[in-house]
Amino acid sequence: MTFGGLALLVALSVFLIQRFDSESSKREAVMVEHGFARQIDELDAVVATQVSWDAAILNLDHRLDSNWAELNIGSYLYTFNGFTRAFVVDGEGRAIYASVDGRLAGTDRFAPFAPVVAALLPAIRAAEAARPAPGKRAGEHNVLVPPIEANGVARVDGQVYVVIASLVQPDFGNYLPKGPRAPVAILAKPIDVPMLKAFSQRYLLEDLRLLEPRHAANASGSLLLRNRDGQPVAAMTWAARRPGTLLFKKLAVPLLLALLGMGLGAWLIMRRGAAAANELFASEARAKHLAYHDALTGLPNRAMLFERLRPMLLNLETTSEGLTILCLDLDRFKEVNDTLGHHAGDLLIVEVARRLRLVCGDEALISRLGGDEFVVLLSHSDPAGVEQLAERVLEAIRMPVTSEYGLTEVSGSIGLAIVSQPGIEPSEALRRADLALYRSKDLGRGCVTLFEPEMDATLRSKRSLETDLRSALSDGSLHLVYQPQVDRAGNIAAVEALLRWTHPVRGVIPPGVFVPLAEESGLILGLGELVLRQVFAETSHWQGVRVAINVSAVQMRAPGFAALVTRIAAHAGVDPSRYEIELTEIALLGDDPVTASNIEALKRLGFSLALDDFGTGYSSLSVLQRFAVD
Repeated sequence: MTFGGLALLVALSVFLIQRFDSESSKREAVMVEHGFARQIDELDAVVATQVSWDAAILNLDHRLDSNWAELNIGSYLYTFNGFTRAFVVDGEGRAIYASVDGRLAGTDRFAPFAPVVAALLPAIRAAEAARPAPGKRAGEHNVLVPPIEANGVARVDGQVYVVIASLVQPDFGNYLPKGPRAPVAILAKPIDVPMLKAFSQRYLLEDLRLLEPRHAANASGSLLLRNRDGQPVAAMTWAARRPGTLLFKKLAVPLLLALLGMGLGAWLIMRRGAAAANELFASEARAKHLAYHDALTGLPNRAMLFERLRPMLLNLETTSEGLTILCLDLDRFKEVNDTLGHHAGDLLIVEVARRLRLVCGDEALISRLGGDEFVVLLSHSDPAGVEQLAERVLEAIRMPVTSEYGLTEVSGSIGLAIVSQPGIEPSEALRRADLALYRSKDLGRGCVTLFEPEMDATLRSKRSLETDLRSALSDGSLHLVYQPQVDRAGNIAAVEALLRWTHPVRGVIPPGVFVPLAEESGLILGLGELVLRQVFAETSHWQGVRVAINVSAVQMRAPGFAALVTRIAAHAGVDPSRYEIELTEIALLGDDPVTASNIEALKRLGFSLALDDFGTGYSSLSVLQRFAVD
């Protein structure tokens, strides 16, 4: 009886171990499969953002502007998203642009990817042909155009890539495709060590590798990556969690002692079995929580926001209650990070999240999208009620935050969008709240704005003005004027170079409008270079007059800015000691080594440094000493 009972106990233990290990492996494999699909969806969204706008139609379809493609597709997506290969093919599938590792390359580099692209294009062309023909004002009522994309996994020259193909489309309809087939952007991101490391950290996987498909059978956890034809091209393998095996090691001694007490042995097995199952469920819950929640505040993240927002919008078809989206952005939060450090910023974000929970209550879904931006979903649409709630939120945020860094004071801006009609996409609903938030910032910040349809027209106007500003960099409508500084005798001692823009239709555009737009759209570097060239060319022959040149904080933080100024000054043959670089105090905040290096190089060449608007922000007298302001 004793040996028979022991054999039964061992058999039961082996069965439980295998069962626990098997269930754990299945659940982990499903999690990895869904996680990889989510990763590709995120890459799809990134690529669609860069090719679904009027400027893309103009510069890739009406004409081929390789510089534009390099800035907005090749270099941008390589730098920020890791796409090492970027191509654009025309309506016939011929490569017209190629970029490798963020640099312009010959179109012959497209040849290895041609078979992969040939498998992706039919689905895109079919969707393109089925799409309604765009009208004269295709973007009038919906700025966002649904993307037309196809993706797949492929092995090219021994490297496995995620390949995204996205149709180039307009957004506002100012430029429409010139033919029945628009160009298609092709982006390839290698599944390499950095990508696998980020993926393994996101889903808590151990020893994640990419192997040949034939080696997947030897791995404890694996996912076959297949191409568009369903053929496996690679396998993601990892060390699967085996709670049952771990349990067996822990129970080895008790099993040997089972001869002394069968009852005690059986009780230990059942108890440890339950603990292993709970550990498995807890591990799965932790992984899911990390995938759907912000690590700093514990609030739902963007993924959960969209997952919850979609069914709430669908419920509008069966309920009379509307839905309110509240977008909150902290004003001047970056200055807190620059002056006190990122840890102080993190403490501030955590406190803001706590206050949002107190004000909005448990019935609201509060999420953090990243940085200092929060979104609150409310399942009611009373304008007066939600505006009162928004005001209470602002009042709570304005209260000083006490931490180890002392008192920190910030304010916030809020945009509200009330959705009552069904059929709205989550991205469109969130975009409306974002537009209202931008209007709050334009109105001076620290206020609440409710979305109105005319805000779309404002955004279109802003995008149109951005396009005109790109053209103005080369059409001569930007010019300089010089504001003199005179002494008591009326003699001109110095001048300040000021940039002016006379638009052929809108007339004079104030610098307070086009300079922030240039900084926001990435045009400030080109605009600044234009100013430097014109100032040096126009003032090189002046005698006895100092010239002040305004420089943006974005320029000063750009690597190589001092070298650019040096080249332009040398070409114009000017004396740097006659020129003064004028900055606002925000350019000197923080400990940015690039800014310090640029300032040191310019002062070494003979340029003087002037600080403008000191005292209007987070001022610190230490910056005057640290940067030796003239």
